[in-house]
Amino acid sequence: MVSAVIPAFNESNTIGGVIGPLLGHPLVDEIIVVDDGSTDGTAECARSCGVTVISMPANVGKASAMAQGVRAAKHDIILFSDADVIGLTPEMITQIVTPVVSGEYGMYVGIRGRKTYWANRLLHFTPILGGERALTRALWNHVPPTYKKNFQIEIALNFFAKQLGQKMGFTVVHGLSQVIKETKRGVWLGLWQRLLMIRDIVLIGWRLYVVLGLQPLVDKPLAQPELPEIKLPPS
Repeated sequence: MVSAVIPAFNESNTIGGVIGPLLGHPLVDEIIVVDDGSTDGTAECARSCGVTVISMPANVGKASAMAQGVRAAKHDIILFSDADVIGLTPEMITQIVTPVVSGEYGMYVGIRGRKTYWANRLLHFTPILGGERALTRALWNHVPPTYKKNFQIEIALNFFAKQLGQKMGFTVVHGLSQVIKETKRGVWLGLWQRLLMIRDIVLIGWRLYVVLGLQPLVDKPLAQPELPEIKLPPS
């Protein structure tokens, strides 16, 4: 069984749509929303859905909220989801979780599909960045705390999955979108937060691959161009 962890900061408009497909999913046993110091009623919206809510007294950042959720989770397979995605379905959840539940992969990521084919092809050459990912608790624990910061966490998980020898895969999930930061926070604040996110990604890439000179043990698998039809197992 799987523990779903959703870090959320001021996502009252979308959190219900993320929780909905997880409720009653045959592979998901618990749902934990980590309210990262929200001021817009995100925690109340999540509680109204009947899930576990952990409220942080202040905004601590995405990675720290994720860590808090993992500590509270009771299962050894964790499904992370961003709280601002739109269009999440039970079939998508099955697609992301099943490869890890089966033991074939140590981590599997669902990447939001782009509208154009050439943009999806770029995923062969760019870092695997996606908030919707299933992984083992062993992999999470293998990542040193120094790399569990803000938006550095996704690159760190990618890197240490390979260092740990856990097979990593991903698929392009069409129909899944996200409310961009500029829309949620306003143009200038959203742009500033986006720049901070890019800074985090560049910093950890530089630190792991250049300063420390580390190399992953295995190559990144190729993306799948389409989301196959998945039938949910009987509950």
